[in-house]
Amino acid sequence: MISFITLKKSHIPLFATWLQRPHITPFWQETNNLAELEEKFLIKLPQQSVYAFIIEHESHPIGYIQYYEACKVGDGWWPDEKPNTYGVDLMIGEEKYLNKGLGPIIIKEFIEFLKSRHTSVDSIIIDPEPTNTRAIRAFEKAGFQKEKLMQTPNGEALLMRLKL
Repeated sequence: MISFITLKKSHIPLFATWLQRPHITPFWQETNNLAELEEKFLIKLPQQSVYAFIIEHESHPIGYIQYYEACKVGDGWWPDEKPNTYGVDLMIGEEKYLNKGLGPIIIKEFIEFLKSRHTSVDSIIIDPEPTNTRAIRAFEKAGFQKEKLMQTPNGEALLMRLKL
């Protein structure tokens, strides 16, 4: 069973640990300073309407996921996206849950969770780095289609989309 728990201050140390894992560091460049992570993920991102959650599998925290309405993010992100397009970012932080087929399950369940909160969702986008083959495969298995390579404020990314 997969569930999504709103990110809280008590989650930040575990989140910081995940960010330093070898399968995460090539794709998520974040500080390991707990106070800075807390400020970014609990104060700044929510002010930009980015909603963050811990992914739990059978009540065990295994990863992180966030969503946002793409046209509202700003800072050079998604200037051409229309309202009702939501972006999603996620990671499975616990290595023992990798390569078990959970990625597509998490993605599909999160889509249902997102649709229950925002009934006007038209499409969902994701922007993995082109070398992140594990993420790309998981999103394809969840129904996302590759659209194009693009430049983001964080560098080159593969835009993928699920139209609802």
